[in-house]
Amino acid sequence: MQSFIKSLIIGAVLAAIGYVIAPMLGAVAGNVMLALGLLLGALIGGLLLGAGGTVGASSEGGSADAASGDMQSIFVGNLAFKARSEELRELFAKYGEVGSVRIMTDRQTRRPRGFAFVEMSPAGATKAIKALDGREFLGRELRVSEGTERKPRG
Repeated sequence: MQSFIKSLIIGAVLAAIGYVIAPMLGAVAGNVMLALGLLLGALIGGLLLGAGGTVGASSEGGSADAASGDMQSIFVGNLAFKARSEELRELFAKYGEVGSVRIMTDRQTRRPRGFAFVEMSPAGATKAIKALDGREFLGRELRVSEGTERKPRG
């Protein structure tokens, strides 16, 4: 994640420099240099990420198993709206390695929708589903089951 932030900073700096210097040189418009700076920042960021950074599908961490694909998705329903990803990670970590936690939010309001997906090692996922389905968490009775692939729309 730090490499991603570094790449964004590099891109922004290159874009700003290009935007300011381009009119002085008179060769290319500032907007073109702004776009080129952002493109160069993205390329440099990609190199930084490829050289040693890791990028996961979730902002809540990952692991070597997550990168190799040995993770199982778990659906967590009837989740309290005040639940935080750190709390869910802690709850599920008792049963095995947690790769990621994603609390789903409404696209327009950005408020929690009351369900989440947790990625865990397969053995831990089986234990967690059995132990946590129907268990009370933050005042709500959780519905925990194996995650399924989303059906394509229309």
